[in-house]
Amino acid sequence: MDGKLGYYIPVGHIDTHEQQLPIETVIDALRAPLTNPDIPKVAHNASYDLVIMRRYGIDVTPITFDTMIAEWLRDSASNHLSLSNLALRQDLLTSMGVIMQDITDLIGKGKNQRTFDTVPVGTAAVYAAEDAAITYRLVEPTRRGLERYEAAERIFQELEMPLVPVIATMEQNGVLIDSDYLGELSQRLETQLDRIQAEIYANSGGYGEFNINSPKQLNEVLFGQLDLPTRGIRKTTHGYSTAAAILERLLEDTGHPILQKIMEHRELSKLRGTYVDALPQLVNPETGRIHTSFNQTGTTTGRLSSSNPNLQNIPIRTEIGREVRRAFITPPGTSLLAVDYSQVELRIMAHMADEPYLKESFAAGRDIHAATAALVNDVSLDEVTKGQRVMAKRVNFGLLYGMGAHRLMRESELTYAESEAFIETYFERLPRVKAYIDDTKRKLFEDGYVETLLGRRRYFGEVRTMSRRDRNRAEREAVNMPVQGSSADIMKQAMINIHQQLQERDLRGRMTLQVHDEVVLEVPDDELEATAALVVNTMQDAYQISVPLKANAQYGPNWRDMQPVPLP
Repeated sequence: MDGKLGYYIPVGHIDTHEQQLPIETVIDALRAPLTNPDIPKVAHNASYDLVIMRRYGIDVTPITFDTMIAEWLRDSASNHLSLSNLALRQDLLTSMGVIMQDITDLIGKGKNQRTFDTVPVGTAAVYAAEDAAITYRLVEPTRRGLERYEAAERIFQELEMPLVPVIATMEQNGVLIDSDYLGELSQRLETQLDRIQAEIYANSGGYGEFNINSPKQLNEVLFGQLDLPTRGIRKTTHGYSTAAAILERLLEDTGHPILQKIMEHRELSKLRGTYVDALPQLVNPETGRIHTSFNQTGTTTGRLSSSNPNLQNIPIRTEIGREVRRAFITPPGTSLLAVDYSQVELRIMAHMADEPYLKESFAAGRDIHAATAALVNDVSLDEVTKGQRVMAKRVNFGLLYGMGAHRLMRESELTYAESEAFIETYFERLPRVKAYIDDTKRKLFEDGYVETLLGRRRYFGEVRTMSRRDRNRAEREAVNMPVQGSSADIMKQAMINIHQQLQERDLRGRMTLQVHDEVVLEVPDDELEATAALVVNTMQDAYQISVPLKANAQYGPNWRDMQPVPLP
């Protein structure tokens, strides 16, 4: 096969007089080759295809190459991840004399979108055969693309490709949702939003009722009626920007109560629209579950992302976010098991910076934020105040995201001078952390990339020619990427190992969600302790660094009401 010819097997088209095959005949014919371990399979976005085939009882194996993942590993910021864009980049379309159709050209989009079974067989055949042939011809050029850096091929073969069937299984498993509870929560939020809206109107300086979601009317209220300061706020087509960061800054500067209420109204409206009202509509009628899509190639750090719906952005620190998590439930006789890494990014930073004090504190099992506060404030661990610990925690995590004195000032009650002095003292007491940050920035400017513990790279291009704003952003992201990317790599390895261990030990627990440093499983109650112990140990042993990795397990009837698993 040379990738110049593709085939389409028509099944299930409606309103057609063209010959088709019965679906059962096709499945029976394809099962043997698609499950033959000696026949390698390639795909573009393989996890999607794997899920579809599993619905018909075919577990495609082995999937040895995914052209989308290969291109993403070559350059995590690539804008050529779609099949058509990647084919254009490799100049395949011209050589093949092909003009690829977008799927929306065949089935439309939005309210007018139709299903693929309504597409005429001849049209569908051209579209599908082109996809198959082009994917096949992309394998070798994208394989060569993995040669861009030494670790890419290893990460591709040992981490990303083994993760594909794990992700497909999680998407198949789905999550159970309490739709009745979400309906009640929606009504409560509507009452709460009405109350906040009335408070906004009352604080509008006599302006009266207005559309809170209208940037133009919000401008009239904030900068016209209330005459709030506009210095340093960028102009938009509707007036001055009313983005969240702007409102937060105005609240710090003026303390006007309307600003806090507007932000509350926005958060509640967004969560209600995005989750509370939307989730019940996304329940699959056949399974009774929501099946999110986990995207392997959705970030530049290597983290998984999720979409349709995005279940990774549900806030955990707000009451409403926790209320949304309450809607994620489990069938009778089972519990949700949530296992998360404890301060994994700080542990990785301590390892990468080779900072003795942090490494010693983690090894001794100390509260790392209290230990940092004790060091910076030159007091004993017992003398650390709550405020000192909070400040140390803010800086510990903030430095991973390029925090400077300005941001620390905004997020604390310190003046700029006090913020600057605190960070300076922090670096004096933890000099290896400062050295790590400086070395990372130096590598960014000299090499144009940074990399994780496993060698995954993120390229930034020519940083020296960037504008000051873009250069500062690149520096912040470069400092964060090796730490967050290493955390993502470790979590992926843990997921692969958990999936394998559950099968080998004949445990019935199944992974349903992965959110940043946390994995969520649905587990039979009689296997809870055994499964929790397995998952904790597997996560802690996923990758060896000079600081012990620690995982915590909780269980409960839903994702909010959880308690620690009693492990030996």
